[in-house]
Amino acid sequence: MGMKSRGLYVFATVASVAIIGCSTDTDPTPEAAHAERLIGTYERVSPVPAPDGSTAYLLQTVELEGSTSPNTVTQRLTTEAFFDEGLTQQVLAYESVGPCEVMRPSSIPGGFEVDCTNDSSTLTVFETDPGLLQGLGIDDCDLAAGVPKDVSNGCAAPTFQVSACVDMDVFALSEDGKEFLWGDQTQDRCVRRTTDLEPAGFDRVP
Repeated sequence: MGMKSRGLYVFATVASVAIIGCSTDTDPTPEAAHAERLIGTYERVSPVPAPDGSTAYLLQTVELEGSTSPNTVTQRLTTEAFFDEGLTQQVLAYESVGPCEVMRPSSIPGGFEVDCTNDSSTLTVFETDPGLLQGLGIDDCDLAAGVPKDVSNGCAAPTFQVSACVDMDVFALSEDGKEFLWGDQTQDRCVRRTTDLEPAGFDRVP
């Protein structure tokens, strides 16, 4: 399944990748070199409108981890929603995990085309108010507080839209390697590869 769902479409439109270089006597390919540079953890916090008109906060974490293939990274994307700016009143957590293969340089400066698939998608809620779950569009998932639930069957759609496709995306790093960016989410990446990057990036965690 593709990793098309990256966050809460009810809150706002908001996926981890790792790569390890191959130890050989020859120079790594551009794809393998880019994969190796990607390895790390990146975060961003975004204020977004909640269903009741208040402001919620999304903490998104992208972990890019090593793989047995020099051109492939394991992407672990976590999206956590909170009621407060201090990120103490957690509403839910969504996690999606799967491999991303670095294919070729992109026409976007600093970017490489990647093909991602989804191995697992889980949703954990910490608030079970029926009105809240209905407002988020996740009331059909038989959720229990604090218990991770497999949502790869689409029960959480369209809030978390897990698609059975190859997610054709672009991953880019800033020149200093401190900011990670991915492709524009307004385009259907199951149909065609994104041609633009999102304006807001993720900061590398030291």
